[in-house]
Amino acid sequence: MTEADLVLHGARLLTCAPLRAERPRVGPSAGDVGAVPDGWVAARDGAIVATGHGETHAQVARTAGAIDRDVAGRVVMPGFVDPHTHLCYAGERWEEFATRRSGADYLAVLAAGGGIHATVRATTAASDEELLALLVRRIGDALELGTTTIEVKSGYGLEPEAELRQLRIIAGAKATAPSDVAATYLAAHALPAPYTDDRRRFVRGAIGALETIVAEQLAESVDAFVEKGVFDVDEIRPLFAAAKKAGLAVSLHADQLNDVGAAAFAARIGARSADHVAHASADGVRALARKEIPAVLLPGSAFFVGYPPPDARRFVAARVPVALATDHNPGTSPLEGMPTAIALGVTLCGLTPHEAIVAATINAAHALGRGDRTGALVAGRRADIVVLDTDDERELAYRMGAPLIAEVYAAGKRAA
Repeated sequence: MTEADLVLHGARLLTCAPLRAERPRVGPSAGDVGAVPDGWVAARDGAIVATGHGETHAQVARTAGAIDRDVAGRVVMPGFVDPHTHLCYAGERWEEFATRRSGADYLAVLAAGGGIHATVRATTAASDEELLALLVRRIGDALELGTTTIEVKSGYGLEPEAELRQLRIIAGAKATAPSDVAATYLAAHALPAPYTDDRRRFVRGAIGALETIVAEQLAESVDAFVEKGVFDVDEIRPLFAAAKKAGLAVSLHADQLNDVGAAAFAARIGARSADHVAHASADGVRALARKEIPAVLLPGSAFFVGYPPPDARRFVAARVPVALATDHNPGTSPLEGMPTAIALGVTLCGLTPHEAIVAATINAAHALGRGDRTGALVAGRRADIVVLDTDDERELAYRMGAPLIAEVYAAGKRAA
């Protein structure tokens, strides 16, 4: 007989269970949340052991001290997966925010030494202990809002040694976090002033850090900001080739403000995801569809910076897997929590509420290379579970900012 130390029953259960092997949802299935009325989920030792409906949960034996909860019709769903954040930083950018709202262009602010460079200065000035405390707090804040799997990038060091410092701090936070933390080496976020006349030397330095990153297991993927005036495809190609040779995944900030061919490039190199993609070309969208590479939409960035948000209907119609993320960072998306990203994904990007939930769970898990271990309530997966304080999951999009997260379980343990 199956035994469990956690059983939640009497639920509107959203399983997001795989429909066709372990692959993301696309096209007509993009909004299939796998709803089970009067459903239940059981877990033991941090993993899901069974799901079902009705009174069949009585067939599951409870271990001594097991949590056995009738949730009285509330929604029970997978924990949110946030596949794109910049949580490891110090300082805020109030002045830049106000300046941009007065009409300043983001790339012009960056070129003048603001933007990312301002956060680099503040992050450099902070001690390791301060940065770790800030990062732990932010991961905890996201967990309270239902995020049980979260990606964290470096990128506010720019120089290799400073990037390694950030990755080691991320590793420290990961070691104690109830959440599953995915570390990313954002090797090319902006060009430091000493390299203005020798961009290739900067990329060579970024590549040089890979040996240490692999040896210390500091990151699982490598990222770059591919954008007009930042880095172009040709400059980044050697970095990504070296990363893949070293056994690391790659993802990229692609076509956020301009179409620079980054989405198509992401498909050519077999990236784990292409993020932002607000200005991806039709060819780029088709290329992502052919390779089934998730497009990670970041509506918070479009909302705060003020550029046209990515049109999710383009990607859904083309059968591109769509994921959502907060893009939490101090300058262009100080967004708190995946419920807000879901609401913005609906109101700004054109997703349906159910498509947005899929994009924040199973498809986001695929964007982090975790499509077979989280993002769905399926036996054998990590028991990351959210209980909503509603019987209709569409409230996540409808009541933006409402306190709908009632309970959060990370690896089967009550975390919030």
